[in-house]
Amino acid sequence: IMRRQHILWMGARAAAIGLLALTFPPAGNWLFATSESFWIARLAATDIVIAVTGPLLATYIEPRVIAPKLRRFLWALLPGGLALAAATPLLVRTPDAYWVHNFGILVLVSMLITGLGVALKLGSRTARYQAVAWAPTILIGFVALFFELVLLRSMPFYAEAMLAAFLIEFVVTASGIGDGFVLIRRELDEAVLHVREATRASTLDPLTGIANRRGLAQRFTESRPQGLAVIDCDHFKRINDNFGHDVGDEALVAVADALQGDHLFIGRLGGEEFVALVYHDEWERLAEEARERIDMGVRIRAPQLGFRVTASAGLAAIHDSDTLESAIKRADRALYAAKDAGRDRSLRLNEPEPGEARLQVI
Repeated sequence: IMRRQHILWMGARAAAIGLLALTFPPAGNWLFATSESFWIARLAATDIVIAVTGPLLATYIEPRVIAPKLRRFLWALLPGGLALAAATPLLVRTPDAYWVHNFGILVLVSMLITGLGVALKLGSRTARYQAVAWAPTILIGFVALFFELVLLRSMPFYAEAMLAAFLIEFVVTASGIGDGFVLIRRELDEAVLHVREATRASTLDPLTGIANRRGLAQRFTESRPQGLAVIDCDHFKRINDNFGHDVGDEALVAVADALQGDHLFIGRLGGEEFVALVYHDEWERLAEEARERIDMGVRIRAPQLGFRVTASAGLAAIHDSDTLESAIKRADRALYAAKDAGRDRSLRLNEPEPGEARLQVI
């Protein structure tokens, strides 16, 4: 779900804010003996807060939005901020060098705002939340810099204002995280739905909407039928030759619809050949009734044909050792026999003993 890097950098920013908060009254009054050590700690903590914000944003923004160049730009805040934090003691103790630190802060914050602005322009939902979350902190930071660089004095109520800004940040960021989880869950649900739809589509015949060979195999494995029928339309080629493939397709759809019935699972092997898995003790009767429905079904769907569309069927009982392919192979033998016997009929291949076989008219 959320990348670990993002969580780590969020924790790093929270820890840095905690360090900065220790420089605010009353804790700052107890922890630091001199004003110099107090200012070094506050400024260094501020630098670290800014430094870790760059990687946080780089790993938090949606991957579809953030480009490699923008990611590198945001990551550059980390070494820049840490270098400024390391130089803080020297800058504070060197006369007339304090402005260098403020200038460095201004550059880093400007980089952060630029990165945030680019992400907003690219439509990042995460950036919108963080812009709201960080706006009070950034605004107070600029006001504090104005006081120090222009008015040459400290901003009044700086500590109280920053604590309030951090509180707003935590609330808004938490809302953004919650929103992110909702979006991720929605995307996961949609992805699962797409996978299911794709899986289902891979088991269906695109023309008739019934199962294809893969769908038949899946159903056969999940629920073994009592019997199986391979059904082939007689002289179907003349429909395509005389009326075109569009009418032929209409006829195939009509055949698929006509075969449907209780205790039947219908699939199409290809062309005008269909398979019926029959889940009933009287499976032979149900298979024969399904075959006989084909003529009327095609008459209703394609009345322009003007002749009967019959079908032949080969039936096979399902044995414990059968696979779908072995059962179809036996039913095919019966189907060929039904074709040779004059078509428009069903034949079953009986196998009373291993290696023996005889045909039975249904």
